[in-house]
Amino acid sequence: MEKILIHTLGCKVNYADMQSLSRELAQLVDVPAALVGTCCVTAEGEKQSRKEVRRALRRVGPDGKVFVAGCAARLHPDDFAGMGKNVEVLQPGTGSGAALIPKPGGETRAAAVDREQADGLLHGPETTDNETISGDRTRFFLKVQDGCANMCSYCVLPQVRGRPRSIRSGVVIDSARKAVASGYSELVVTGINTGGYRDGDFDLAALMDELSVLEGLNRLRLSSVEAIHVSDSLLEVMSRREVIGRHLHLPLQSGDDGVLKAMGRRYDTSSFAAVVERARNAVPGINLTTDVITGFPAEDEQAFENTVDFIKNMGFSKVHVFSYSPRPGTKAEELGDPVPAQEKRRRAGKLRELSDRLQDEHRQRKLGRVDEILLESARRPGVHAGYSSDYTRYVAEGGKPGDMVKVCGELVKTEGIWGKVLGG
Repeated sequence: MEKILIHTLGCKVNYADMQSLSRELAQLVDVPAALVGTCCVTAEGEKQSRKEVRRALRRVGPDGKVFVAGCAARLHPDDFAGMGKNVEVLQPGTGSGAALIPKPGGETRAAAVDREQADGLLHGPETTDNETISGDRTRFFLKVQDGCANMCSYCVLPQVRGRPRSIRSGVVIDSARKAVASGYSELVVTGINTGGYRDGDFDLAALMDELSVLEGLNRLRLSSVEAIHVSDSLLEVMSRREVIGRHLHLPLQSGDDGVLKAMGRRYDTSSFAAVVERARNAVPGINLTTDVITGFPAEDEQAFENTVDFIKNMGFSKVHVFSYSPRPGTKAEELGDPVPAQEKRRRAGKLRELSDRLQDEHRQRKLGRVDEILLESARRPGVHAGYSSDYTRYVAEGGKPGDMVKVCGELVKTEGIWGKVLGG
């Protein structure tokens, strides 16, 4: 059995998918091999995906194999297959979004459940085997859902991920229980449209409530969730269960109502602001982060400035900024790409500067305070990085990965808040 080199781009769902695939592949290949999880959310994501495939080809050598999966590989399989004779594109399986795994001798088998079982019941795979790519045993990405039907005008994911389907709650909870029992301290609940999770009447709030009481679990997190899915019941569970991280990532995409309408988003700025207010009232101290796309065809200078002002008013602590690029087969592709590349870079730069300032202000407010940190990766012997409940990054002297420790913030640096483990 060969070690599989893994490089994953894109979202946490891709991370979960690639780890599952890597375990499958490790049982089947006997040559140097790499697995690249590709992303197609933006043209830049595709460009970086191709770059990583080329890098992987150099690393495995002429006798090795590079397996390519993920969204960009689904969108443009022939392009990736043509990058080299030892590139193998793993296509989606029957109904669950799993892959066709090559067997020795050239045969393939579907690492997926039967289509009738997966699609007919509106559920995904019957097993999950997801973990962080980082190599430690602290954070486990728990995939609970795949697919999306929101049909935002700029987004290609419904084409490559298919319609929404949720993994049965019992399967999710069993997978989570096994992950915690094997030593993972933190679970991150993730999906392409996580807030749309449904198993009959069992919704995301109910799932988070069930997961929060798992014995041995130190922290439970939600990945990105749409504002329209932030229900009162979800906020109530977050407030009541201390193990759930005090953080929500709410994709905004634009702070201008005209652009939001052109994007096909299912809210306007006033309804989004109302969700933010409800979240802050229900969960004191909650930290909110967001995504924004700039340079969308409907975004003129005034719309851009509206977005800047709205971000300031919402008080996010971090903004993930994306420059718009037309995606094939989307409704927005018909609008062209009228915003010049130089202007997109200017707007993106201004938003990133704003994000850096907001993040610094958020961190500065924590200096002199004691926070509970789950230590993860080692930066050097005796020094570890980790996150607080509200997803603020710390770098601390003392402790070891997997420890839940108390840290007093002493200094803000680019990589996080520095401090020492109290009592360590």
